Amino acid sequence: MSKYDTILFDLDGTLLDTSKGILKSVDYTISKMGFTDIPLEKKKKFIGPPIQVSFQNTYNLDLKKANMAASVFRERYSTVDLFEAELYDGIIDLLNYLKLHNFKVGVATYKREDYAKRLLEKFKISKYFNCIEGSDFEGKYTKQDIINNCIKKLKNNKDEILMIGDTENDKIGADKVGIDFLAVAYGFGYNRNNSCNIFYCNNPKEIIYYLKQKN
Repeated sequence: MSKYDTILFDLDGTLLDTSKGILKSVDYTISKMGFTDIPLEKKKKFIGPPIQVSFQNTYNLDLKKANMAASVFRERYSTVDLFEAELYDGIIDLLNYLKLHNFKVGVATYKREDYAKRLLEKFKISKYFNCIEGSDFEGKYTKQDIINNCIKKLKNNKDEILMIGDTENDKIGADKVGIDFLAVAYGFGYNRNNSCNIFYCNNPKEIIYYLKQKN
């Protein structure tokens, strides 16, 4: 019997490469709000965390201005750029493996929950998940909150749950909840050169191998 019977996935950078759509909406918001343009590497840091937090930290905004920027971003993203994304190679095979072996599977993402559900339906993978939990409309949930929302829905023991994600935020959330974490190196956040004591998978096929080793 596998050590894990429940797998939780981050979305951006783990299931889907959503960078194209997010960066387009970031550019639109910067222009619309009259902000100074920033290098691409800084823009990439907007992928993952709550969008108002990214604008607030990047431009040293007060809460009101940060929420204005977030509103501009969300209007653009939800109506124009949301589906500018693609599945990572091997994700369908991974999800089929989990289904075949009777894992419970959930999504715990900082992306607003309605956006997450629309994306997963668009790419025809929502059927693989027992629960899909995302950020609230105000962006007040922490990653810990979102993971806990999944666990409440799935009603599983924490020592049987594995969180899979691509950023430090995913690991911090998993650690705070008290569940194991597995990093993927193909997403937006983790780099083998600057993180230690973390097990990495380079692609979804390696995730399957990792899970088999836990049998």
